Amino acid sequence: MATRPPPSRLTLIRLRRQLVLFQKIRKTLEDARNSTIQRIRALIADLTRLRQEIADAFTDVAENFKVAVAKSGIDRIESIAELTPKTVKVSTAGRGTHIGLEVSGFTSYPVYSVLTEAAELDVALAKLRDLMPKLIEFAEKETLFFLLLNRVREFQRMINAIDYVIVPRILESVQFITLALDEGEREDFVRRKIITEIVGAL
Repeated sequence: MATRPPPSRLTLIRLRRQLVLFQKIRKTLEDARNSTIQRIRALIADLTRLRQEIADAFTDVAENFKVAVAKSGIDRIESIAELTPKTVKVSTAGRGTHIGLEVSGFTSYPVYSVLTEAAELDVALAKLRDLMPKLIEFAEKETLFFLLLNRVREFQRMINAIDYVIVPRILESVQFITLALDEGEREDFVRRKIITEIVGAL
């Protein structure tokens, strides 16, 4: 059982001020939540567009790679893959609201002879290299999406706490104090009336 505040007018004034304050906080949280939801909606459109562009680009890369495998043979492609040095480095970087990715060392030149291998292998590599900025952008935006989604959940938890815990407790305390003060005023009125009648009878 929650402890009730002492029934005084000062406590009543303080509780009413708290109620107004929490209502303002709730409005601020609601505005922040709605603003974040708008950002999420814009991100969803970007992510949908990027996903489609990446899927189309990967389909194109896969088609060229299949032709290269058909021409050169899978064993030759695997030996090229084994000889290719791992030059790509991925690191994280702060982007203000979220963590971003930085990719460096993605070689611009193939380690095989363009003249002896299927031209489609080179085309697939070039298209994959061109696709890298979109992949990074997609990864960053998806990370931001989940970050904003968690933020919306946190805002909603705080709004729910105000709506279903804090404000009801304050209202209950205000009602208790108001009833207690009214009861005290009635008792004082009755007491004064009795005293007046006794004094008048003397």
